[in-house]
Amino acid sequence: MHIETSLTDPAVLPIKQRLLQRFAKAKEIVGPKWREKLALNDPFFDTRTGEAYMRSVAQAYSDAKRGHVDRIERVTLALERIAGIRSVPI
Repeated sequence: MHIETSLTDPAVLPIKQRLLQRFAKAKEIVGPKWREKLALNDPFFDTRTGEAYMRSVAQAYSDAKRGHVDRIERVTLALERIAGIRSVPI
């Protein structure tokens, strides 16, 4: 059995890109004060570490080369909960 490790289908986006798309959708629904709403709804984001996560994801949204996929995932899933979006497995 051969396991393919390269991306053979260019239509399939990397996980990071898919997460950033989901982040954008949730951010649009929540609105311009998404950081404040996230901090109000999730105690983690009302900490210095949580603020750093949100800043990192905002930077990754502007420049996809930035940001760590685990941070993007955590912020995206929390934002989707606030937006009322049912999260699907990544």
